[in-house]
Amino acid sequence: MGEKEVKVFVDAQAYRAIEKGAMIVFKKGVIRTEGDVKPGDIVEVYSRSGRFLGKGFANPNSNIMVRFLTKDRDVEIGKELFKERVRAANNYRKKILGYGNAYRMVYGEADYLPGLIVDRFNDIASLQISSIGMERFKMDVAEAIMEAEPGIETVFEKNTGRARRREGLPEIERVLLGKEKYRTIIQEGKARFIVDMRGQKTGFFLDQRENRIALEKYIRGGEKVLDVFTYTGGFAIHAAVSGADRVVAVDNSPKAIKQAKENAKLNGVEDRMEFIIGSAFEVMENLQKKGEKFDVVVVDPPAFVQHEKDLKKGLRAYFNVNYQAMKLLKDGGILVTASCSQHVDMQLFKNMIIAASAKAGKFLKMLEPYRTQAPDHPILMASKDTEYLKCLFLYAENLR
Repeated sequence: MGEKEVKVFVDAQAYRAIEKGAMIVFKKGVIRTEGDVKPGDIVEVYSRSGRFLGKGFANPNSNIMVRFLTKDRDVEIGKELFKERVRAANNYRKKILGYGNAYRMVYGEADYLPGLIVDRFNDIASLQISSIGMERFKMDVAEAIMEAEPGIETVFEKNTGRARRREGLPEIERVLLGKEKYRTIIQEGKARFIVDMRGQKTGFFLDQRENRIALEKYIRGGEKVLDVFTYTGGFAIHAAVSGADRVVAVDNSPKAIKQAKENAKLNGVEDRMEFIIGSAFEVMENLQKKGEKFDVVVVDPPAFVQHEKDLKKGLRAYFNVNYQAMKLLKDGGILVTASCSQHVDMQLFKNMIIAASAKAGKFLKMLEPYRTQAPDHPILMASKDTEYLKCLFLYAENLR
């Protein structure tokens, strides 16, 4: 796959962002192109005056016009580059961050591999591609994964979701390389979890790992815990294995709850857990009507804000769910609340929580510093797009 002589020229604002380290070029920042730009092409990016800025995958049909692979003109984009990048990303997790056998191995632009997500679960790697350019090199990437980490025996492509559809790519779930294997069991703090490649996303949400483990130290014997949007039982299982007397886990997906029940059995805590399938808002309202109160409430919803235009509506949804959560908290209870919406920054999230607490009649104290995604999901200082998860641990008292 030879590189084509296709050039993309950007405006001053995009140029300044790239100079500061930005790894993407939005279509609105492109002033002109030279050559026929086709989806998936490798193109060169230049400033208005003709200064070379880098090379990357292009998609003229996307809001993100170019995803940078390199800012070095002499770097050849091919199989060897992907082997080098995957190896470097894996070494960062193993040697710098000290992860064992379950971690995000590659996180897109943060590892100079745009449109590529790789999660490792013991001997299985889950691969997710959201860039038409990266799709061309899929097998090269799969081979690079197995070469970088010899303990991986299966590369499963979990190529589904909104991002694929936006790029005009087909949705595929299958073993791409190696042994036919779909399930494994991972250890996380005091808890163990079944990871099934045929579940949602890449099989398991690793970004909340440190936050789930942090919950363990706040759980006391005899306490009641509510975990809303539990998915496969993440926070709920951690609460149960840490000594909670009763844990109520809520999700609207029967498939997710079925696996959550398996996880409860795996950890020997099924007798202390109650699972409810239903809408979070309706379930919390019903619990209030029954007069239920909890020592700890965890709220970890899906992204309510997918696009900037949805910000007002999404913030209202976050407000409502957090207000309901606080109404279910005992005086002196703990609220763990999160948002994975990239368009909702920490200040907006904090302002929403303050408003919800005022309506609920709660006085909040921060138990922990602002928490975010696990460090194997690196945040690039120059790229706001790589920072998306917010998580707050709050002590809630009734207003006096």
